[in-house]
Amino acid sequence: MPLFLCCGREGEGLEHVSVHSDAAGGPVVGLYLTAPSLAVAERSALAVCRRALSAHTELEGFAVVSCGAVMVPQYWDRLALWDEGGRTVPLHGPSHQESPHPF
Repeated sequence: MPLFLCCGREGEGLEHVSVHSDAAGGPVVGLYLTAPSLAVAERSALAVCRRALSAHTELEGFAVVSCGAVMVPQYWDRLALWDEGGRTVPLHGPSHQESPHPF
């Protein structure tokens, strides 16, 4: 969702945003971040969400109810592998317009 993706700042590691508007209990926003720890990922995710809620009138009435992070090491380990041409999938930052993901 561009409303959240555009609120990521350089260094926060925001890669991808997934929105589940029909989740039980209300909408759920999933942020995929690269971070050195879960604590850093949680702080970055909360900061991005707060920025999005403040910056976009389309999100008026929504609030952050909870914020947490989970580690998915197998996925990121695979993407972070280097071969002779560089990373299997290059990292993506807010300054890049195109997504590096093949899906």
